[in-house]
Amino acid sequence: MNTIQITHNPFIVETTFLFNGLPPAEGCKLSSYRESRLQIWVEKFFDELSILFNGDNHFRIVFKGIESDFLDIQEAAQVAIAEGMQVDLEWIKAIPAERRLEQIRELVDEARQNPSFSQFITNDESISHSLNDAFNRDFDVYVVATMSSGKSTLINAMLGRDLLPAGNEATTATITRITDNDQMHGHFTGTCQNMKGEQIAEDSNLTLERLREWNAASGIRQIDIEGDIVAVREREEVRLVLTDTPGPNNSQDEEHQRVTMKFIQDSRRNPLILYVLNATQLGTTDDKNLLGLVAETMRKGGKQSKDRFIFVVNKMDMVDPESGEDISAILERIRHYLASNGIPNPQVYPVSANLTRLIRKPGDRQTRKERSDYKAMADLFTEDSSMNMLQYMPVTSMVHRALDGKGYSDLMLSSGLPAVETMIDEYIDKYNLPHRLKRVHDAMTQAITVGLNEATLVEQLDQDQRTLDQLNAEISELKQRQEKGFDTAAYKNRLEYEGKLLPRETEEQLGELEASVEPVLRELATEFHDKEVSLDYARRLLSKAESSLGFQHRKSVNAYEALFHSSQELIRNDLYKEYQRYIAGLFEGTEQLDLPILDGLKQAISNISFNLSMRQDEIKTKQIATGTKEVDDSRWWNPFSWGRTKTVTEYGSEDYVDLGTMWRERVTLIETQFRDLVVKAREQIEDGKDKLVTDYVEFLNHEFDRKFQEIMASLKEKTTDKQAREKAIAEAKKQYAWIENFKLELDSTLAV
Repeated sequence: MNTIQITHNPFIVETTFLFNGLPPAEGCKLSSYRESRLQIWVEKFFDELSILFNGDNHFRIVFKGIESDFLDIQEAAQVAIAEGMQVDLEWIKAIPAERRLEQIRELVDEARQNPSFSQFITNDESISHSLNDAFNRDFDVYVVATMSSGKSTLINAMLGRDLLPAGNEATTATITRITDNDQMHGHFTGTCQNMKGEQIAEDSNLTLERLREWNAASGIRQIDIEGDIVAVREREEVRLVLTDTPGPNNSQDEEHQRVTMKFIQDSRRNPLILYVLNATQLGTTDDKNLLGLVAETMRKGGKQSKDRFIFVVNKMDMVDPESGEDISAILERIRHYLASNGIPNPQVYPVSANLTRLIRKPGDRQTRKERSDYKAMADLFTEDSSMNMLQYMPVTSMVHRALDGKGYSDLMLSSGLPAVETMIDEYIDKYNLPHRLKRVHDAMTQAITVGLNEATLVEQLDQDQRTLDQLNAEISELKQRQEKGFDTAAYKNRLEYEGKLLPRETEEQLGELEASVEPVLRELATEFHDKEVSLDYARRLLSKAESSLGFQHRKSVNAYEALFHSSQELIRNDLYKEYQRYIAGLFEGTEQLDLPILDGLKQAISNISFNLSMRQDEIKTKQIATGTKEVDDSRWWNPFSWGRTKTVTEYGSEDYVDLGTMWRERVTLIETQFRDLVVKAREQIEDGKDKLVTDYVEFLNHEFDRKFQEIMASLKEKTTDKQAREKAIAEAKKQYAWIENFKLELDSTLAV
C-alpha cells in the first residue's frame, strides 16, 4: 500500500504532498498543484496517482485540512474506488474558516489602533478596498429560472412567508433583492427604485399586496427587501442576500435578460446560482440558451465553477407514482436534458417547494385550497417512500449532519428544499470564507512589508558620521535629480502622447469575442437555405433567430464589460511595473556605493501608495451622469433591434417567403450590429486604458513628487540631527518588533 499525505491550506492556497514519506520529484505533475486550489485538481488526482505509481492502485490517503476540502477528496476517492482502486482515507481536522475570520478581524482591528502602523492601511487604497471587500459579510445567492418553474414559490418557502407574487403574475420585470436579518422575526421592510436608481417608494411593513403593486408598476428597476430568511441562519460573518432575477424570457425589457445572464457569467465573484427547473416541463428555447451559457461558464473553471450551480428540480409534488411515474426515471431524463445542453454529469436536487412553503405557513393563515393541497401532499409524501426527495440527492455527510441538527420533521426533510438550503451554508464554508480570509491576509501582508521596510530604513541610520555624511550627499543628489527631472519630463510626455498598447491578453480576448458570433451565424444560416415556405413558418423561424441573436448580443455585452474590468487590472499592473522602472532609473548609479541604506530608501520610495483605482468621488459623478444607481459600463452599447413588426409588415401580403433571400437581406445588418458592438467595446477599453495612463502621469506630477520630498526631508533631518535620529531609531526598533510579532499572529490564523 502506498501512503499519500496531503496537507492543503485553502486560505493561502498551498498544498504539500508526501509519497511514502518523501516529497514528489521536481517535474512530477502533482508538484504543479502546490499553489492551486484543491477544487482545481481533485477530480484528476487519483488518475494522476495511478500513472505515477505505474498502476499500483492501493492507496492510504492521509488528508490534513478543513472538512469541505476533505469531502471533495472523499468524493473523488469514491469515484476511484468505483473504477477499481483500493483507497483508505484518514482526515486530520483543521480549525474552521469562520473561527479564523473572527481571529483575523480582531488582528486587523488591533493594527488599525496602532498609530504608527495604521497609516500603511489607510494610505493605500488597494489595501483598504481589499479589507472592506473581504469583511463585507453579504453573500449573494441568485435564483434563476424560466417560466412556470415555481421560482417565487421556492423563494417564499425559504422566507417562511408568502411575500413574492406567485403563479402567472410572477412574470416580474424587476430585480428583487432580499437581505437576511434574523432580528426582524417575520417582519419585512422594502423600498423600490426607478430606472434612474432613485428611491420612489418605501414600506415599513411590506405585504404581498404592496409587492404585487410594485411588481405591476412600470418603470421600477429594483426592489430591496430586508427581513428574516428562515431557511438559512444569519452568521456573525455571513449575511445571505437572496436575489429573485427577472425571467430570461421576460419580453418587457431585454435589459433584464442581460442582468440575469451577467449573474451567471460572473466568474470573478462566483456567486451561488439556484437554477430552478420544472419537473413536468423541459426544453424551451430560453432554457436552451440559458443552459448553454451555464455550460460555457462551468467549463471555464474548476470544481467551484461546477459547485456554484445548483440545479433544483421543483414541482415534484406533481408527480404521481401510483399512475406509474417513476421519480428516478424523471430525474434521469432531466440529467440527460442537462447533459444534452453541455452540462455533463449534472447534480440535480428534486424538491417540492410548495410542500415546504405550506409546512412553514401556520395553518390558521392557509386558505381552504392550501389546507386541501397540504393534506394531499402530506399523505403522498408520508405514505409513499419513493416521495422522500432526500434519497435522490447527492448531498455530503456534512449536509446530512447539519440537517440532523436542525430538528426538522420527516415530512419537511422529504420535501427536499431544506437540503438545498443547507448546501448554501456548505458552499459558504467551502469557498466564500477561505477566499475572504486570503484577501485579508494578502492585504495585511502588503501593509506589513511596507511597515517593515520603513522601520528597517530608520534603523539603518545607526551609522558613523562619515557614512551619514556620505548618505546625506546622496540624498541631496537624488533630490536634485528628481527636481531637474533626469529625463522625467520626456518620460511623462512619452507616456502621455504615445500612450500604451493594450495588454496582449486583452487583445487576444477581444479577438476571441469578435470571432464568437461566427459559429452562431453559420448555424442560423443552415436553417435559412433557399426554399419557399409559408409566412407562418418564416415568422416562427425568424422569431427563433431573433431570440438566439439577441441572446448572443447580450452575452457579448456582458463579456465585453467583464473584459473592460480585467483589462483595467492588467493595465494597472503594467503601469506599476513602469513605476518600478522609473524608481530604478532615479537610483541609477547608487548601486556602486556600499550603502545598504540606499536600498531601503529605494524600497521606501517604491512603496509610495500607487492609487490608480477609481475613486469614490469619480463613481458618484458617473452615477449622476448615467442616471443609474450602480456604475454600469454596459451603457455604451446600443440594443440589438430588428423587430417582428417590421417582418410582418414587409411580408404580410405574401403567401410564401424565400428563406435564403430573407436571410441574405438581414445577415449584413446583423453582422454590422455585432461589428459596431466590437468597435464600441474596443473604444471603451482604449478610453479606460488612456484614463489610467493619464492618472499615472498625474500621480507622478503631484502625489509622487510630494511624498518623495517628504521622505527625503524626513531622512535628511535624521541624518543631521543626532537627537532626532536616536529617537527615531529607538521608535523604529520598537515598531519593527511589534510588526514582526503581529506578522507571526497573522500567519498563525491561516496555518493548517
